[in-house]
Amino acid sequence: MAETPAFWDLPLALSGSIAEDRSSFLRVHAVPENAPSNGLHGTVLIIHGGYWKNKYGLDDEYGNAGVISLAPFFLRCGFGAIEVEYRRRDHEGGGWPGTNDDILTAMRLVGELHAAAGASAAALQDALPAATADPRCMAALQKLRPDRLILAGHSAGGCMALWGGHRCPPNVKVAAVLALAPVADLVLGHELRVSDEGDAVELYMKCKPDDEEGRERYAQASPAVLLPVTFPTVVAYGDADSHVPPELVSSYAKSASTGAPDLVREVCVPGIDHFDVVNAGSDAWKGHIVPALAALLETHLGAEVASALRQGVA
Repeated sequence: MAETPAFWDLPLALSGSIAEDRSSFLRVHAVPENAPSNGLHGTVLIIHGGYWKNKYGLDDEYGNAGVISLAPFFLRCGFGAIEVEYRRRDHEGGGWPGTNDDILTAMRLVGELHAAAGASAAALQDALPAATADPRCMAALQKLRPDRLILAGHSAGGCMALWGGHRCPPNVKVAAVLALAPVADLVLGHELRVSDEGDAVELYMKCKPDDEEGRERYAQASPAVLLPVTFPTVVAYGDADSHVPPELVSSYAKSASTGAPDLVREVCVPGIDHFDVVNAGSDAWKGHIVPALAALLETHLGAEVASALRQGVA
């Protein structure tokens, strides 16, 4: 007999279905049996990176574009975990702004799923019969924390996590953003020729920032232009990152910290590369990133949340 899954893939619309190319959906993870009895500490929405290329995504050969260890870590710490699959640059409607629309839709859906699971469970079961037939799925949806949504994004996903913090839908509240090696300044990313071919930002944005129309598009999409942040933010990266130049991330982090010093923590880890910051077993994660996130959330969400994170790396 096949083992029942520990997660369920749900369409980005309650009445919809997942496209045949599986270009966009939510992956809702089961809540562990030892989850806090008084409620989860929050729901972590994980946004993978991959230069917005189609070949990187959930279930790819690269371990969910490198972020595969994050959901298990946050689940062990007493958080809910959801991974977002979004249309990438060569999917129909992908790239700016469609890719970002998927992020907002995913954020909004967290609130809608939680509300539906609590108030109209029968209607939700009709809309999503395959997933909600498993009582663990319904339990996970009922325990979502749309009031404590933590956006965790890596690389291109870090850019969109920061952007989503600024554009948060009204039915959820962003409690924090964890931006890991984020492409946080799209103009500078274009100038520095981010990605192996050097054209990732341009292909995602479908233009260059070299005329008034292009600059306006970049201004709408780039977290660096949307500063100051109004939500607790950890910006973490390695000074040996060969994918997203450390100077790009450092420049953004310093500007963000200047504009909101009580909300922003910059974590630059010596000697580590791009994927060390999303490896929950790495010294960078356990010794630098989680302690910084715990310290920030202790101020904004309380000692219990911070303690849970610290215990997760003890």
